Order: sequence, then C-alpha cells, then structure tokens
Amino acid sequence: MVRVRSQDDLPANLPNNPATLEAIDQFRQMMLNYRSAMRVLQTKIEYLDQEYKIQNGHSLVDSLQTRIKSPESIVEKVQRKHLDFNLNTLPQEMHDIAGIRVIVRFEDDITAVEHRLAKQPDVRILKRKDYVTHPKPNGYRSLHLILAVPVYLAAGKKEVIVEVQIRTIAMNFWASLEHELNYKKQISHQAELRQELLRKADMVHQLDHDMNAIKNQIRAESNRNVNGSETD
Repeated sequence: MVRVRSQDDLPANLPNNPATLEAIDQFRQMMLNYRSAMRVLQTKIEYLDQEYKIQNGHSLVDSLQTRIKSPESIVEKVQRKHLDFNLNTLPQEMHDIAGIRVIVRFEDDITAVEHRLAKQPDVRILKRKDYVTHPKPNGYRSLHLILAVPVYLAAGKKEVIVEVQIRTIAMNFWASLEHELNYKKQISHQAELRQELLRKADMVHQLDHDMNAIKNQIRAESNRNVNGSETD
C-alpha cells in the first residue's frame, strides 16, 4: 500500500503573512477533501469485492493501492503542464491528485469492477480511458476512470475527483518496471530496454488472454458439475 502523506507535509519556511496562511488553509482543506473521497471510494470497492465473493465464491479484487500527490508533485506537474496554480480551479485541471489502483487477476475482472462502480448512484464516471483495448505506444495497458465521488462537509455535499486505475497483476508488474525505467535517467541502453519492454508487453497481454481463457474454462466446467448434481 502506498503511503498517503499527511496534510501537514508542506514546504518549510513559508512566508508568515495572512495571504500565505489563508492559502495554506485552503490547500489543507483541498487535500482533506481528496483523502476523504479516496477513503469513501476505497471502502466502496472493498464492499463490492466482498459482495462479489459471497455471490461467486471468489474475490474480484486482488489488492488496492492508494496515493495522494505530494505538494511538490502537484507544483511540478503544474509547471510541466503550464497549468494555472489556482486552488479553486486546479481540481478541474488536474484529475490525478488522488488515485486508487485496483489490481485484479484476470482481464474479465477489469470489466466487472468497472460495471459495479458504474452502477453506484452516488458516483459519476466523468472520463474513461481504455488502455487495455487501445494500449499506449510504449505497451502500457490499464483502464483509467475519472470519478466524481461525494464528500459530506459541514457546508454540505461536495464532489471530489478521484482517478481509478484498474489492471491485472501482469499489467501492474509490467507497468512497475516501465515506471522504474522512466525514473532511472542514468541507465545505459535505455532505447534497447524500451524496445525489450515493448516486446514483453505483447507477451504479457497474450499471457493475460490465455489465463483468462483457462479461467473461463475451469469455471464453466465447475458450474456444469454443480448444476448437474443439483438436478440429480
């Protein structure tokens, strides 16, 4: 599980003036909203997984990872993307401040998780990026959902944006190594390693496809045996 930073993880030695203090309070409130929305969604996913297990006899979710961007990461992305650092408009421009990664075992489970989230009356899917069917040029595969999640404040309900990534164990294994290569700038032969990772991405996809087919065959046979014994 990725550690969620405290709301007090702010740069040291900030100017001690009313404008700065007000901005700090506003930033802390914003991050509190993100942490609350992330926990609401995490609890919802865990509940849906338990419900699925009761109904089907096996879990849907293998693991969950959560993270909130640090202040430094937010500032870095604002500068890199040339965004307006306005705490009132930033949540509409930067959708990955809070994120949950849902790791499943099989490709079919990606769709199953998405369908169950889509049926939640208090969660809205704002954007969908299907990198499973349409992988990125580097071979990356995952399903990304931008969700509006309700948070109940003293002033009333507020929708907070949370990014959800849904991927298989194999996709996550590949993505972790590709991410490490991106952040290790001193690695020699990077171009060759990227080409090798691209080839491995095709192998991972084929493995996911094959394992999904075997899983379906096993469960279909098991269901036939159960239904047959019930009619005897």
